[in-house]
Amino acid sequence: MRSKKNGSGKRFKYGLLTVLCLVVLAGAVWLLIVKFEGKPPVINLEIEDGYIAADARIPVSVEDPDSGIRKVWIALMQEGEETVLKEQTWEAGAALAKGGKKSFSLEVKPGDLGFSDGKASLRVAVWDHSWRGWLSGNRAYTEKELVIDTVPPRVEVLTRQHNIRQGGSGLLIYRLSEACKKHGVSVDGHFFPGYSGYFDDPDVYLSFFGVGHDQPADADMHVRAVDRAGNSARTGFHYYLGKGRFDAERLNISEPFLRKILPGFRGAAGMPEDADPVKQFLFINQELRRRNNQTILSATGKTDTRMHWSGAFRRLPNSARKAAFADRRTYIYKGEVIDKQVHLGIDLASTRQAQVPAANSGRVAFDGQAGIYGNVVTIDHGFGLFSVYAHLSRSLVEEGQVVDQSEVIGYTGSTGLAGGDHLHFGMFIQDVFVNPVEWWDGSWIQNNIAAKLEHVRDSLGGQ
Repeated sequence: MRSKKNGSGKRFKYGLLTVLCLVVLAGAVWLLIVKFEGKPPVINLEIEDGYIAADARIPVSVEDPDSGIRKVWIALMQEGEETVLKEQTWEAGAALAKGGKKSFSLEVKPGDLGFSDGKASLRVAVWDHSWRGWLSGNRAYTEKELVIDTVPPRVEVLTRQHNIRQGGSGLLIYRLSEACKKHGVSVDGHFFPGYSGYFDDPDVYLSFFGVGHDQPADADMHVRAVDRAGNSARTGFHYYLGKGRFDAERLNISEPFLRKILPGFRGAAGMPEDADPVKQFLFINQELRRRNNQTILSATGKTDTRMHWSGAFRRLPNSARKAAFADRRTYIYKGEVIDKQVHLGIDLASTRQAQVPAANSGRVAFDGQAGIYGNVVTIDHGFGLFSVYAHLSRSLVEEGQVVDQSEVIGYTGSTGLAGGDHLHFGMFIQDVFVNPVEWWDGSWIQNNIAAKLEHVRDSLGGQ
């Protein structure tokens, strides 16, 4: 009996020793894996183009989800002189808050710190709470080359007079003193980018711009430029803005018209399928109209920096005008006003399924369906100038195709919200529809576009 007890005691001691060894081993493994983890922190710097202005904000984020951030050190260096911008430490408990991520925005005023315009370096060092390196932690380091630029760009307007009407178009040409990330003509909140490529001098830009039919007679216009560091400059220019003349039109919405057009819009996103016909029509005439205009205007994001066109734009041959640009339309149903909209093109009627020629040379930017406009073709004429052909029965072109002036691109029709066979012809610059009548007028083009291009070319020495 005594030998059995001695054997049980030995086994118990061996078991206890084994458990203790496993506990010690687990603790050692935990120390190695957790406290001695070897993954360094991550540093993220968000400095666009590597330029900073006179009053800059530099977003910095550092992250270490394993042991947390212990210390951050940031300095700016130029020609051997170093200035510390930020130095901060965190206790181990606070270090893992929000997943071990620390984000802050550095306010940097190079002039106040004694730095001059030119090259500089931003240095960032970060340590975590790992026990590695004799408890100093894992260290991450990065260095970003910067350019300090505190001088705003200079804008020189090269065109003289700019005579525009509400709903009309204009051209402005200017020179920049430096490369800028954003520049162009601002017209009461609408921005029309400038493009190089027409002249040999890469610092000379042209900007086609439009004044909306509904913009005020005292609309503010200026050239705005923002350089790579974020310095901004504004320059005014001489212009005269005349009042536009727009017609009013009353359109009667009949039951037969609703029965004809509503089935074509079944399934449109947001269409109130269970509503009465008038409410469905209002959804189409308001919400779908807004969406479809955006679809058409979206082509401006990929305009060609090439002047495809020349001379006056041509209208649909042998056609009669049925509706003018910016007509103020009032919609009547059973004697009551149910809606008001503005017509952003010109309706031209010829024979049924008449051939539709391109108004001028360009590249097909859009060929497809656009809701109330039915089958649509949009042509990019270069530098942000576009023409649009709507309600087509069918098109003969495809996106990306280059077409010549008068080349047949499709046939008139009554697709979309059209009451009968016709062509809705429009023109737009960036996000503003403009009056096509100006572009049909060779004298207007000579005085407002061609003469300016020739004058600037001559002043640049024939470039």
